[in-house]
Amino acid sequence: MIDQSAFRDALGTFVTGVTIVTAYDADGNPAGLTANSFNSVSLDPPMVLWSLSLDSRNLPVFREAKAWAVHILAADQQDLSNRFASTGVDKFDGLDCGDGPEGAPRIENCAARFGCTAKFEYEGGDHAIFLGEVVDFERTRAEPLIYHGGRYGRVMPEGSAPSEAQTAQLLADGLIAQVDGGWQLTQAGAAQLRLLRKIEHG
Repeated sequence: MIDQSAFRDALGTFVTGVTIVTAYDADGNPAGLTANSFNSVSLDPPMVLWSLSLDSRNLPVFREAKAWAVHILAADQQDLSNRFASTGVDKFDGLDCGDGPEGAPRIENCAARFGCTAKFEYEGGDHAIFLGEVVDFERTRAEPLIYHGGRYGRVMPEGSAPSEAQTAQLLADGLIAQVDGGWQLTQAGAAQLRLLRKIEHG
């Protein structure tokens, strides 16, 4: 029997982006949630997937939606991520949301956005897996918000120096070590850098 807590911690070593997925419910009201279970599936046709807990109150919305959109959040949109991960709040309060070409609510200033028509739903254990065909997408120059080990983070531009707080966090995570008076990536740090570059270039 697998220890679920340990399994979750092990999954947390994988660096992901942070997304908000949006759609309209049957009454035409906007709905959305924060998710990091997003991945590309196919280039021809262009398809992506994401998953949602079968216990989610938003499940009926996305099961009935003909279109939905995945917004990859920018590094400065952590508050937006927290809002859409919360319950009992008006997630769209104060947001000037229009519609994307696919017909789902549009959140501005994200790192990227993928507007999709809903194609398939599969059940995988305790989650529903939604697969959609991308009919419109956009990308900005904003740095993406990332998530690792239960914490938010951001991509460090090559050649830039981390702050003291960032250096302390990198040390605590075992990603860097001090060698001959300077900083050097550890084996784990080098592996994470390769992973981030792979994510960036697909």
